[in-house]
Amino acid sequence: MVTHFYGEASSSRNGSARVFPVCGPVPDPVRPETALPRPSDTRRILLGALAGGTAVALGDLVNLLPDHPRPISAIFDLVDAGDAVIDLDAAFGASSRVWAAAPN
Repeated sequence: MVTHFYGEASSSRNGSARVFPVCGPVPDPVRPETALPRPSDTRRILLGALAGGTAVALGDLVNLLPDHPRPISAIFDLVDAGDAVIDLDAAFGASSRVWAAAPN
């Protein structure tokens, strides 16, 4: 019989008692839930970094959002909204270039 760990649900075939109760993700004591940035703050930070008119590395933009749970998704939200452009002709990685989209 295998004992589960890290709080995930045990197999239905495992008749042993749970090691940890299953109640969702364990909160990080260093980063409380209230420390997560609001979407408007994230957008302001990213657009501010892109405002210079030059390309910014994707990794540098990710580093601007240390408390964001999904920083790359936040950057691609700007791309999807038409506010930023990413160079997808080059290899995708931390050095991928991102620019602010030209105003219409």
